Amino acid sequence: MKQVFNYCCIPEYEEEIKKSGKDLNMFINTLDLDGVELNVYRSNPYLQSFESEAIGAHLRFWPAWLDFWRENDERLNKIYKSQKEIDEYYGGTTKAAWLLQIKRNIEAALLENPEYLVMHVSDASDEEIFSFDFAHTDLEVVRAAASVFNRVAHKIPENVTVLFENLWWPGLRLTDQKIVAKFFQLVKRENVGIMLDTGHLMNTNPDLKTEEEAIDYVCETIRNLGDYAKYIKGIHLSCSLTGAYVKKLSKNPPKNVDIHAKLTHISKIDEHKPFTSSKVNEIIDLVKPKYLVHELAYKDFKDLEKNIKTQLSVLKR
Repeated sequence: MKQVFNYCCIPEYEEEIKKSGKDLNMFINTLDLDGVELNVYRSNPYLQSFESEAIGAHLRFWPAWLDFWRENDERLNKIYKSQKEIDEYYGGTTKAAWLLQIKRNIEAALLENPEYLVMHVSDASDEEIFSFDFAHTDLEVVRAAASVFNRVAHKIPENVTVLFENLWWPGLRLTDQKIVAKFFQLVKRENVGIMLDTGHLMNTNPDLKTEEEAIDYVCETIRNLGDYAKYIKGIHLSCSLTGAYVKKLSKNPPKNVDIHAKLTHISKIDEHKPFTSSKVNEIIDLVKPKYLVHELAYKDFKDLEKNIKTQLSVLKR
């Protein structure tokens, strides 16, 4: 099992590493990890190479895309203020233009020579992430997501594993074996699997109050997948117990939400905190993942190091 942490190449983080007197490789070695899962949320390659550090790469995610894919102009006009906004979001006004952006994103990620790629499978508009009143079902989302993936899959070498990540929005939530089965039946590619995000799965159950309850819930959900549990080849490991916040959400979402408000709201649901209970080993023992990603929130690299060490302290090494 390879252990890595999530990393996004932004100027602030690069400067922090330099100020610490370490480079990224030294930071990885200090924590006795194998590398990073590099966030590649762009169509153009990074100017510097992360090939020696990147075990995996997390591809860009468009949270709301299904109505665009279906060419549902009525819904799109409700979600976006103008045609220009649609053009900027998807890289064009046609499905072909958006598929080109996805392909360019894949190509940029592959330049880092990762062993695996991560792709989200979900759909939710800005309004829906607040109201939880979703327009589309899990089945609708996974059907369309498989169709999109099949059109770009040829860009990915056969030896690179593609891992599809669960969220708490409609799509691959992992709470229904039939939905998981349908998705993988529709995907026309070998060497695929699931990147189980433990925090995202916890977010599907707002009644969870303790880490121990959450770990039991995650293990029960995995067992309920039956044979499809074998598709779980990686884990994004973090803890999220935010049911109290979710239960207080108004069904009338705020108007004109900006990016800061969205990210603040999402971070209140998806905390990305380190596990502090050794019971978490039950998840790892059950799955036996090839990749374990410490996907944790952090303010700076001192905070990241502290959070990773906290989680590592309860894991069997």
